[in-house]
Amino acid sequence: MKITLLLSMLLHIGNMAPAQLPNAKTETFRIAGNCGMCKQTIEAAGTRKGESVLSWNADTHFAELTYDSAATTADVVLKRVAYAGYDNEHYLAPAEAYAALKNCCQYERAPQATALTTNSDPARVEHGIPHADHPSPTTGHHSPVDGVLPSYFKLKDALVAGNAKNVSAVAADLSKQLEGLSAPEAKEAATHAAAVAKAKTLEDQRVRFAALSESLYRFTKTNSPSSLVYYQHCPMYNKGKGANWLSNEKAIRNPYYGDQMLTCGSVVETLGGKDAETHSHE
Repeated sequence: MKITLLLSMLLHIGNMAPAQLPNAKTETFRIAGNCGMCKQTIEAAGTRKGESVLSWNADTHFAELTYDSAATTADVVLKRVAYAGYDNEHYLAPAEAYAALKNCCQYERAPQATALTTNSDPARVEHGIPHADHPSPTTGHHSPVDGVLPSYFKLKDALVAGNAKNVSAVAADLSKQLEGLSAPEAKEAATHAAAVAKAKTLEDQRVRFAALSESLYRFTKTNSPSSLVYYQHCPMYNKGKGANWLSNEKAIRNPYYGDQMLTCGSVVETLGGKDAETHSHE
């Protein structure tokens, strides 16, 4: 009896394996949450037999979604996750769904996220999950760098998640966006983004990303962004020589080591907005 039950469980797991999905497409998304109980709820909401499989990492807050592109879309899956109470890159959870979460699962929400949500329906978002330490863009100001930073942040997030395939795709898109700008710093950054896209391994992608980040830092510093951008530093990377990156949140999510050393690093400087300042990382 026990052997039969075990075989049944293994068969069920096999049926849910991403590789078994026809027309399989895999993407990485950030989904808010806190604990193991969140993981169970998020994965249950995002997984449908024969249609989609969602795996969420409670440490990095990134989820890998594999789905049958002929049967559903990432947008549909992420909307289900929002209905379950969890903010993500496409949707903010309805207020009543968030309120229904157990106390340990009620992650911190930014004020603008709370303001955008209704009681019963998810709110569509265009540039990822609002963060408590990341104010809304200032009005009346637009910078040339504003149009490319969202793609750069998505690239950084893909590196945090360690998804080399997604890194290549996002880097290629970012390179095209940067090529459309006339600034020399943007042209230089476009070359580095293209190098990230062509890199064959995750480690090589991270090496190329370090060069891209320096170019984009100079472009961002010259063209003050409309929202705060955090220039962050990892002292361990490249045999202790260190490397930097830009982030749209103050909390450290290290793109050079991912979940191996997720919070290794510090904020060196903030760019854009009236609160911009320089920090020491000596």
